[in-house]
This record gives sequence, structure tokens and C-alpha cells, in this order.
Amino acid sequence: MAQHKVDGRLRLEALVVTHYDFDHIGGIIELLKEPPSWLEIADVWFNGRKHLFKKDALGSEDGDMLSKQLEGRHPWNSAFGGKAIKSGAGKITLEGGLDVWVVSPDQPRLTKLAAAWPKVTDRVEKPADVLGATDVWPPGAFTAVASRPFKKDDSVANGSSIAMMLGFGGKLALLTGDAHPDVVSKGITIHWPSDRPKVSLLKLSHHGSKGNTSEQLLKAIECDRYLISTNGDRFKHPDVTLFARILKVRKKPIFLFNYSVDRTLWWEKVPEGWPSFSSSYPESSALFKEVEI
Repeated sequence: MAQHKVDGRLRLEALVVTHYDFDHIGGIIELLKEPPSWLEIADVWFNGRKHLFKKDALGSEDGDMLSKQLEGRHPWNSAFGGKAIKSGAGKITLEGGLDVWVVSPDQPRLTKLAAAWPKVTDRVEKPADVLGATDVWPPGAFTAVASRPFKKDDSVANGSSIAMMLGFGGKLALLTGDAHPDVVSKGITIHWPSDRPKVSLLKLSHHGSKGNTSEQLLKAIECDRYLISTNGDRFKHPDVTLFARILKVRKKPIFLFNYSVDRTLWWEKVPEGWPSFSSSYPESSALFKEVEI
């Protein structure tokens, strides 16, 4: 972030923490422990415990670390009147002109999160075949991979993930966190009921998991560029099946990766017998993948 300071300061109009999983929240906790003096955060978007329960249902011992860091110290869900962030909230326009439409979570997913509290966690073991750990390279015949049945992610934490459509300068980008595909699809139709929005970039949900991006979601938008955010270390994402699913519905898509490592470099070249696509990786030694929308 320091690279983007203007006159020695950086102002974030919104800092979005999608949900409780540690790989989405851990870095923010560390940042807010000792935020740099040059950083200003205008609003933090995060559905905490206080958005799930009545106030008298909680004691001070129930406060989680991030909620403690935010309460009374930073504006929290101010753009939403301090209430829970969920789909159907209407368009939010930030002061710099960025339009935001929330497409996940919906109220049923927030209700499930409250019912599962405090047992919800991302530290449980998952079946290996659900998370792509059994994927091999080369991936095999395209028709066989593309015909694998879709099995939706059922994680309560992921279902509560904030997902947003962003609009600026006539272009759209869809950032999905770890959200469930049926919720995102429904959220899109709330705001675009009669046509498929043309999206310049889709950040694939849950690091490219095959259980979080369905054909229904892929067909709900017009998009040719797909961003995969993972190094594949933990759950061996991205999943081979997801690439086949995208190639089944889109011609010559572009895959963008924020890591250039063994798992993502599988997709540097088109496997034999697979439909055509192109891939792009970060510059060597770069800390992030820069994408021009």
C-alpha cells in the first residue's frame, strides 16, 4: 500500500473483510494492531458478531479480535447505517465515484452463520477430492473433466462471504470472496433483472475452488477474464474441474494469476486436446498482480 501514497498519505474509502476465515481476516488483524501513521481508513465493511445477534446475547468475552479492534476505533459498516452488509442493499457510491452493489451474503446465509456460532471455523479437515488435492497434471481428456458433476461448497463461513460488483467508468468487476455461487447469481439478478451484465473481470470465488463457481453463475454474466487468487499451498487450489467448466461456457478466456508457482503454472500452456485460452502471471518479484480493467 505504501507504493500508492499521495502526498505521504493513503486513504482507503472502504476496507472490505469478506468473512471470518483466517486467510481472509488474519492480515487485517495484523494491519490494525499497528496501522501505519500514513494510512486512513474511511470505513470498514465486515459482518461481525454484533450484526448477527441481539446486543443482550453477547458479553464482552464473546468479542472476537477484529471486532475489538474496530469497535469505537474505526468507522464500521457506516455506508450501511452500521447494520449488516447483505445483498439487496442498493447501490452504494463511494466519494471517489466507485459504485458498489453487494451480491452476497443474503439473509439466510447470515442466519445460518448465527445458528452455527461459535462453532463455525475454517480449520476443519475437508475431503481431499472436494478441494482439488487429487488433481493431476496433465489433467486428462477435456470432455471427461468438463462433465464432472457440480457439488456446491456447503461451508457456513464461506456462505457468509461478502461479494460485490464494482462499477467505475462504465466498466464492471465482480469480486466474490469465498461466496456461494447460487447466492451471487441471485444477487446479480436483483440488480440486473433483465440482462446479463458485461463484466471486465471476475475474481473466482474461494481461490478457484470447483465448488464455488457454477455454470449458472458463469452464464449470469458476460466475462472473458478470470482472476485466481491463490498459491495453492493449503487446499491445492485452483481446481482443474473449474477451468474445464469455464472453458465449457466461454471461448478463449484469459486466466490471471497472482502467484507464479508450480500449481498455477500448470495453466501456462493449453493441455493437449483442451480448448484454447491464455494466461498471465505477475512480473517477477512483484508483490501483486496488476490488472487493468
